[in-house]
Amino acid sequence: MTEGLTPMAKTAFSYAQQAIPLGKAPDFPHFIAENQYGRYCVPDAFADREVPELLAAGQVYEPRTIARLRHLMGSGDIVTGGAFVGDFLPALAESLHPQAQIHTFEPAPMTHAAAAHTLHINGLRDVTLHNVAVGDAPATLPLQLSRFDGGPQMAAAAKLAPGETGGHVVNVPVVRLDDLIPEERIISVLHLDVEGFELRALMGAQRLIRRNAPVIVLEAAKRRMQLLYKRTLRQHFPHLQYHVSEVIENNAIFLPFRRG
Repeated sequence: MTEGLTPMAKTAFSYAQQAIPLGKAPDFPHFIAENQYGRYCVPDAFADREVPELLAAGQVYEPRTIARLRHLMGSGDIVTGGAFVGDFLPALAESLHPQAQIHTFEPAPMTHAAAAHTLHINGLRDVTLHNVAVGDAPATLPLQLSRFDGGPQMAAAAKLAPGETGGHVVNVPVVRLDDLIPEERIISVLHLDVEGFELRALMGAQRLIRRNAPVIVLEAAKRRMQLLYKRTLRQHFPHLQYHVSEVIENNAIFLPFRRG
């Protein structure tokens, strides 16, 4: 299965086959970065990418988005993902209501291990991290880790790629958010940045959305994507009348009508 892969890709495949205990330092090369919110485990393989570079410099990725999410959380839980290395998690956990929780997920084996260690070194206990992708139906799908066999890993841009084969992908479980999040939890915010799988993820969260009417935050830099998401939300949840309230750092914030 791993014949012909780079050492880093072999490590990724290895992590796909095992659970990563919270608190166990990853055995791939990594460094610990720190900013105003906390500390972060960052794989060396990602060191020259945008988010790790900012973290290594003590800065915050998408600081205005984080500030807005902290403001919107209220007393309910937040669902946020993909987690990447956990760069949003310390800041969001700091603003949690005492009874609230964070539910997050990261399908890529290496980044899941890094995010798990980020939780540990920050002592975050009200965060549940799942080693899965989210979609509209249970499945197992290939996750693209690099653009070609033997190429550099895609870091935060790793994405589900149905139909892809070869040494640049690893199979990961896909679940619905409706099955992942306990039904009794009150959800205030649903934040999705899942590399083009946002629509499928929304369709797998229909019960969650109808029951909670959460604020929904989606990566949508282009106007056409904002309109597509708005049409989808209006079609499937017409009684909630979701609308774009603002766009911050390429993230569109959708509010239900009753939240004004």
